[in-house]
Amino acid sequence: MNTRFFILFCVLFMCLSACKQNRPVSNHQTSIRDSVLIYKTQGLKEFIKVADFWGDDTESYWAFEQANNILDSITDYSKYEESLARIYAATSYVSYGLSYVPSVLEASRQYHLGESNTFPKVGVKESGEIIIEDFNLPSNDTLYNVSRLEFRALYSMLYFYKAINLENFEERLLHNYDRSMAYEELYSQCDPKLAYRISSILNMQAWYNYIITCAQLAYWENNGQAADIKVMPWKEFIELAYWHDSLINDIEQYENMDDETFHRIEAKAAYTQYIILSHIAKNLGELKEK
Repeated sequence: MNTRFFILFCVLFMCLSACKQNRPVSNHQTSIRDSVLIYKTQGLKEFIKVADFWGDDTESYWAFEQANNILDSITDYSKYEESLARIYAATSYVSYGLSYVPSVLEASRQYHLGESNTFPKVGVKESGEIIIEDFNLPSNDTLYNVSRLEFRALYSMLYFYKAINLENFEERLLHNYDRSMAYEELYSQCDPKLAYRISSILNMQAWYNYIITCAQLAYWENNGQAADIKVMPWKEFIELAYWHDSLINDIEQYENMDDETFHRIEAKAAYTQYIILSHIAKNLGELKEK
């Protein structure tokens, strides 16, 4: 058993060990949850404004417009799960817009060379399948469906990195797929509320890894060199990376955690996404002006 799968096994073991008892219902904190949606929405909107630097194609422009329209449709923050579902759908459209041209080029190359490709196969048909269109949540199994759509949104971002042939893709990012996919097993073992919490916590690290990778690409392209991790904002990004890592050190803590504490964790993770996406937007905006 290699190290990556051994770590995943240990995390899942801790997750499932925490899923044996009924959980108490805690107080709802609307204002904290609102900040989660605001950070996620605004960060994605900032990125969409300049995403055409990487996705400069008619199909890409269409996808970015669809993403914006979906985000604009979020008007009632009290519908928290529905709003998250729409954010995940918008993310999938953005990833599709970014990956469309690389998918066309890679599919053409593979066809010419007679190659096959492993997870995820890169091609026009496959890139179209990452779009989330069924984001209206059913009345039953709401939390499960939110986790399912979050997994698909993360998959769409992972697909983008595969499509552009990111260097060391398997070592840098592919292990996040296994962590995100754990939601299926969690919902089969836990009550939905705890399954959702643990799945969300595991995914926070995946979101961070994907978005910071995008930030590194944007910074490198704009500055021609690797970022100095001792200089802001990269110093803050590194500190937030340690915080994300710490979340899965003790999965059992989420078993009896009150709602407010969990929502504060959600808010900090969403804030992380916002500041990194804003940093990406800044670099891509400067590149567009050059």
